[in-house]
Amino acid sequence: MIITDTGFLSSFLKINMLPLIFKVCDTKEIVITPAVLHELEQAPIHQLFLAALQSKENKIKIVYIRDTLSENLGKGEKESIALAEKTKALLLIDDRKALQFAKQREITVMSIPTFLIHGKSKKCIDDSQMKKIIIDLEKKDYYTFNEEIKQYLF
Repeated sequence: MIITDTGFLSSFLKINMLPLIFKVCDTKEIVITPAVLHELEQAPIHQLFLAALQSKENKIKIVYIRDTLSENLGKGEKESIALAEKTKALLLIDDRKALQFAKQREITVMSIPTFLIHGKSKKCIDDSQMKKIIIDLEKKDYYTFNEEIKQYLF
């Protein structure tokens, strides 16, 4: 099972690269929680998200979980972490604080840079695609990569 939080999923929706998540993770289905669903429905990219929900090829499944975490995180992050912890699933998450919290709970996580490195190592992303992804994330999502990560990705 692959679980994604709001920020990670919206980043790839914004750059029209949602299929890359499925390809790199070698899955036909990713899972979100109700809080992530709600956050994406309220986001400026909600039309892109609704179109993604209709996909016949790659599925986005909503799994309900009761969040009992008291950490000062967003509801989507807390539900995603709780579900990943319960199911021992991979969690795709971009918020640094939430990522560190999940790691402390021994949850397997991937940040956007880690995901891209993994995609490159699996030969799912070539150098020209990587450059475009990084430029698009910086322009459309205001995502910042430090120079060390950029050098590693190219």
